[in-house]
Amino acid sequence: MPPAALSERPSADTIRRVSAADVGDGQVAADLMLRDPKTLPGDASVGEVRVQLGNPKVQMVLLAESGKLVGAVTDIPANAAGDEHAAGYTDPNPDTISPSESAITAFARAVASPHRRVIVVDDDGSLLGLLCLNASRTRFCQTPGSTAR
Repeated sequence: MPPAALSERPSADTIRRVSAADVGDGQVAADLMLRDPKTLPGDASVGEVRVQLGNPKVQMVLLAESGKLVGAVTDIPANAAGDEHAAGYTDPNPDTISPSESAITAFARAVASPHRRVIVVDDDGSLLGLLCLNASRTRFCQTPGSTAR
């Protein structure tokens, strides 16, 4: 599934309240993820990423190429030149999870993440989605077409 370049963020009516008691019963990370997370191309510039990170709702910018995760950027140093490749500032160990991981594990990992985000990838590194919690860590962001119950 190719990532959607600069797709829209979910609206308030596409976010559902979640607690540890709500997840489980056979659900997996794929049931809870945003299926089309906002991405930029793998060769995006620091300037392009800065624009995205300038939005207070954006915690992480995903870089992807041909459906594969290139990296995740959560911070750009103030002295980085705007025309540099942002890939040089990706997290060396982004928090990723398999789509088949249990929903309970997915929830725990998202709650523990400093950015409230966990990237969903398959064994080949294909970007499948993003687990995203709101600031209070009580709701998963969901796309209208998700299979969340």
